[in-house]
Amino acid sequence: MDFKSLFSPIMIGNLQIENRIVMAPMGIGAYNDDESVADDYIHFVKARAGDTGVIITTGSRVSEKYGKFKVIGCYDDRFIPGLNKLVKAVHEKGSKIFLQMICLGGADPEDPYVPSAAVPMYQEEWEGPVRPKELTASQIEEIIEEFVQAAGRAGQAGFDGVELAGAEDFLVSAFMCPCLNRRTDEYGGSFEKRMRFPEKIVRGIKRAVGDGFPVGFKFNAFYDLPDGIDFELGVKIAQKMADAGAAYIHEWSFARLDRPMSMFKYPPMPNLYQPRNTTIPIAHNLKKNISNIPVIASGGILKPDEADSIISEGKADMVAVGRSFIADHLWAFRSRRGLRIRPCIRCHVCHHEVAVVGEIVACSVNPDVLVKNEPLKTDTPKKVMVVGAGPGGITAALTASVRGHKVSLYEKGGSIGGMLIPGSAPDFKYEFSDLLEYFRKEVNSSGIELFKNRNVAPDFVREKDPDTLIVATGAVPLLMDIPHIERANVVDAVDALNNEDDYRGKKIVIIGGGDVGCETALLLSRKGNDVSIVEMLDGLMKNEEIKNNTTVLEKMLKDDGVDYYLNSRVESIGEVHIRIKDGNNNITELQADIVVLAAGYTAISNEVNALLESCKDSHALGDCVVPGRLRQAVSEGYRIGSLV
Repeated sequence: MDFKSLFSPIMIGNLQIENRIVMAPMGIGAYNDDESVADDYIHFVKARAGDTGVIITTGSRVSEKYGKFKVIGCYDDRFIPGLNKLVKAVHEKGSKIFLQMICLGGADPEDPYVPSAAVPMYQEEWEGPVRPKELTASQIEEIIEEFVQAAGRAGQAGFDGVELAGAEDFLVSAFMCPCLNRRTDEYGGSFEKRMRFPEKIVRGIKRAVGDGFPVGFKFNAFYDLPDGIDFELGVKIAQKMADAGAAYIHEWSFARLDRPMSMFKYPPMPNLYQPRNTTIPIAHNLKKNISNIPVIASGGILKPDEADSIISEGKADMVAVGRSFIADHLWAFRSRRGLRIRPCIRCHVCHHEVAVVGEIVACSVNPDVLVKNEPLKTDTPKKVMVVGAGPGGITAALTASVRGHKVSLYEKGGSIGGMLIPGSAPDFKYEFSDLLEYFRKEVNSSGIELFKNRNVAPDFVREKDPDTLIVATGAVPLLMDIPHIERANVVDAVDALNNEDDYRGKKIVIIGGGDVGCETALLLSRKGNDVSIVEMLDGLMKNEEIKNNTTVLEKMLKDDGVDYYLNSRVESIGEVHIRIKDGNNNITELQADIVVLAAGYTAISNEVNALLESCKDSHALGDCVVPGRLRQAVSEGYRIGSLV
């Protein structure tokens, strides 16, 4: 497919960029204690260079004195060799690379410095270990000089340019925002004074490093705060920075962090239940009003055809792609050639692992994000039998096949995909059907011999006599001790999702308020049913860790009128009703034409063990071992497929 707009060249200042793809700045949790560039980060970036026009690095802090949170450093000459190693890795592949420069400011939980401390949001709601500290005018001048010196180091390290980070709740962002800058000196008050800090940084860099060294500017072009930054002020800020010498504008959206980013008015990282391309209205507003420098759009841009349209329709000049590069490091390469792309499902696992857990980045669909352990061809090809064609089994089969083994894949049902089949039924899980299609096409185009509608027993395994057996047969619904649960009007959530069109105008009760139960409830409600959820815990999706997802889904349920009963257990199931008891022993009777079980799954250990015993070299993975998430199944499938 020919994406002429996406793959057309563009100028950033005096620098020609081969196409309009920007790899967005992403922190992946790979940091050295001394803040030099980690080898893991270099692996990550290098794997994504080549057909990518520009790579913008994760934030590199310019000040050792103002802020303590460790990221990548650029505040001392000792960082230049490591930064140069990163630059060389990217230049060897043919891409340009910009160093993003940050001063964390209020975003630093350990040592926050801000323009104004007398801000209600800081005084009343700050949850960090220390209160934000207001900068003096001399400290501000010191930080400006630190930005200038850091840009000089970037030039010495060979970077093609730098990006000044004025987004999120970083220091530069706070100076520009009326809500957060209450100063009355030369750095606050009027628009001109609020802009003095970022303007002096850009002008200082241009004087020190030269006009030929591009300085990009990323900022909250919409900042959803009382007296924040609206569309009009966003344009005014962008034009001011363009006049100061900024080489491009990179838009972002932000709000108070008393809620997940997915709940912002324009979510900068939309989750799996939200549409893509969520901040394009912000980019388009800038593009309509800023004509002398490029505008970079962001906000859940996943698909090359949509990226191409954003540019061809004049909504932006370039597109920043983030999570899609985590899901498939060859996103730009495959886009240019019209090849199959492993889709990002926007599950927020990557963000959660880095920002919440504090680990290196992980991905539900990409088991080797750093691209360090690609499977090697085997010298001793084997006959490998894989039983179960869910995501884990498919991944194991594909990995073993790439290694050169002769792989046969057996599925008891008529379609492959396992739990992705019901999981992709809700049309509000936008990319799950893409992932299901991706897995199916990968199998069809491989050398794997696929057998469907085949229930594999131990005797059959012994008859086929594989060298290696991989069991990925999945789990079964957890049996619940409820009187009359065997009634004909009781169905499992998988059956309900797979046969969603069979339910219209019914009274439906979902037993279980985890993510599966909630997704099933919302889907059936949107099919015209009256749906309620009964949950034993004191909240929906209580055990789900990623609040960027659960908060959105819970709001969708509320907006759709789905009722739920918390701290409640089902006492019995009747023909047209169920009885539930809450924590105070109050009994409630709910009408129920259909009862849907969504209380979880369990492995059938005896069946799995019997299969494992039928082959000397055997492995089990995924839900048939311990019911888990997509990420665990794919990761285990890749690991075992790489070992056989």
